Amino acid sequence: MDIANVDRDMALARHVTLVHQNEGLEKSTDVGNDNADSDDEDDEDGDNAAAEGPTATPVEEDDGKGPVSPRVLREYICRARRHQPVVPPDVAPYIVEAYVSLRLQEKRTSNDQTAMTARQLLSILRLSQALARLRFSDLVARQDVDEAIRLTHMSKASLEDPTGAGNGGKDGVPREDVTSRIFQVLREYSAASGNDQEVDLRTAEAMALRKGFTNQQFQTCLEEYEALRVIQINQSRTAIYFL
Repeated sequence: MDIANVDRDMALARHVTLVHQNEGLEKSTDVGNDNADSDDEDDEDGDNAAAEGPTATPVEEDDGKGPVSPRVLREYICRARRHQPVVPPDVAPYIVEAYVSLRLQEKRTSNDQTAMTARQLLSILRLSQALARLRFSDLVARQDVDEAIRLTHMSKASLEDPTGAGNGGKDGVPREDVTSRIFQVLREYSAASGNDQEVDLRTAEAMALRKGFTNQQFQTCLEEYEALRVIQINQSRTAIYFL
C-alpha cells in the first residue's frame, strides 16, 4: 500500500527530479546542435533568396483582437519547440518540498484530491517544462511548478465531480465555497507551522495554488476576510496576521 513517508518520498522526489534535470540537459544539447544545423541551412536559404531578389509576401500583423491566425499560431509553436527547459538547481528543492508536503496532506486527510503519486510527480515536471516553453524560457520557474500542480488538481477534481460544476462535490452535493476553502488552507498551514497568528503571504499563496486554486481566487479570499477584519495584511504585503 502506498503510504506517505517523509524520508522515502523525499528520496524518490530527489531521484526523479535529478533524472529529469540530466535528461533535460542532454536534450538541450542535442537540440542546440540541431538548431545550429538548421541555422546554417536558413543562412543558405537566406543567401539564395537575397540573390533572387526581395519577395513581395507581406508580413501578417496581429492587432491582438479576435482569433489568432493559423500563421501566427504555427510560428509561435515553432519558436516554442526550440526551447528545451531544464529544472535549475534552485527550483529542484522546491519541487521536492511540494511533493513531500502534498504526500503528508494525503496522510492527514481522506480527501482524494490531495493524493500525489510518483506518476503525478512526473506529470508535474512535464507540465512545468511545457509552461516554461510557452514563455520561450530555457529554465523552469517556481510559478511554472505551482501552475502545474494546480492544473493537476483541477484535472483530477473535474473527473471526480459528477455535477460537472468543477467544485469537487460528490453525490451531487457541492463542497464549501472557494473562499472558505482557501481560508481553511491558510488556517491549516498556520497550525502546521506552529504559528497560529502569522503566515508568510508568498508561502500561503503557493500552498493555495498547490491545492488547485487560482491566484485570483486567493486574492479574493484575502480581500473578503480582510474586509471582515478576520485577517490583516502588512503594508509590504509579505505577511498575513489572524485577528
